Amino acid sequence: MNLESLRNKMKPLLDTTLRSKILAAFVASFAFMYHFSFMWFFYSLGVLPMFYFNIGSVFLFVVLDALVLSWKPTFMMYIFAFIEVVLHQVLAEYYIGAQTDFHFFILMMGMIPFIIFFDKPKPSFFLGMISCAFFAAIEVIMPSFDPVFKLDGNVVFVISAINVSLFSVVMLGLITLFSLFILFVENTHISEINDQAKKIQSQNERVIMMQNNTIIGMANLVENRDVDTGEHIKRTSYYVKLLADAARLTVEYKNILTDHYIELLVKAAPMHDIGKIVVPDAILKKPGRLTLDEFLQIQRHTVEGARIVHEVLDDNSDQEYIKIAADIALCHHEKWNGSGYPQQLANFDIPVCARIMAIADVFDALVSVRCYKESLSCEEAFHIIEASSGTHFDPVLVKCFMDLRPQIEDYLSRN
Repeated sequence: MNLESLRNKMKPLLDTTLRSKILAAFVASFAFMYHFSFMWFFYSLGVLPMFYFNIGSVFLFVVLDALVLSWKPTFMMYIFAFIEVVLHQVLAEYYIGAQTDFHFFILMMGMIPFIIFFDKPKPSFFLGMISCAFFAAIEVIMPSFDPVFKLDGNVVFVISAINVSLFSVVMLGLITLFSLFILFVENTHISEINDQAKKIQSQNERVIMMQNNTIIGMANLVENRDVDTGEHIKRTSYYVKLLADAARLTVEYKNILTDHYIELLVKAAPMHDIGKIVVPDAILKKPGRLTLDEFLQIQRHTVEGARIVHEVLDDNSDQEYIKIAADIALCHHEKWNGSGYPQQLANFDIPVCARIMAIADVFDALVSVRCYKESLSCEEAFHIIEASSGTHFDPVLVKCFMDLRPQIEDYLSRN
């Protein structure tokens, strides 16, 4: 059983009331057994006052134990126990002498408040100081009186040995219990902190998910303005995932396209044309050839897309995710030979996420109906992609894409 499972099983013991009851019951039960044993010991020695006192102590601790188990330990319960121990010390010193080491129990009573009431430091300190004061006073005063009953030195030694041994056992038990409670409390606090961290993380993830859903919803609205179907985002995301998984098996991309990177890439793919929100419908839906001015306005969607990604996601999202999303939006129209836009990047200067997105976006545009063109067949679209290797597209990625042709054709036939 590991510490976590043990902590969960014993978590109820961390409750202050139950913890106090367990410790108080432990002390009261020990006191009962101690006085029950010494009751017969003093009877055999003929020290009847101590015999009768121990009988009374036995009944007292039976009552206190029952009260502790029934109700929360109270200050009055401790006072009764404290008075009994002090009287026991005084009587023991008076009747059988100062050499029996009963004072160990006064010291114990000085420590018990800090264990039973440790969540209340002021009364614990007060009770502990009172106990130690009585202990000091008794130690100073009582040795000046001769004991009423003279005991054999061996008997005194036995009593002293029993007291010291029992005291050691009790203190070891209390220290062990106290240490366990501290350990469980610390682990509970750590667990609570972890739970709070998980809740905060979960809340952040929900916020991020809401943001993503919002921006993807916006992307869908933009795509619906530009194309005749709302499936463009779904299809391009599929192509991106398929191509990224294939490219990661190549020497060139095995260290770049990790599981985490591909997950973020697929997640960001729907935002590639988010910047088209700034382009007028008259241009997006124009069936004929665009003028130079109109084409320049179309080109703006890359820069605007990156800006929108940063504005919407910067505060709460994973910075790597934001970079991938912004790079896709900004650079998916760049070309391998440097003739693309908006920055005329070439070759490996183009982010790999944008190079992958470019193939997926162009291929889907080729096989789809647009306001300015009819759809091409898969055969024609794959031919164009292959012919553009080394000019428009990354040659390694084109080869991977061509190898995926059976899967892509099967996907298109089903959708």
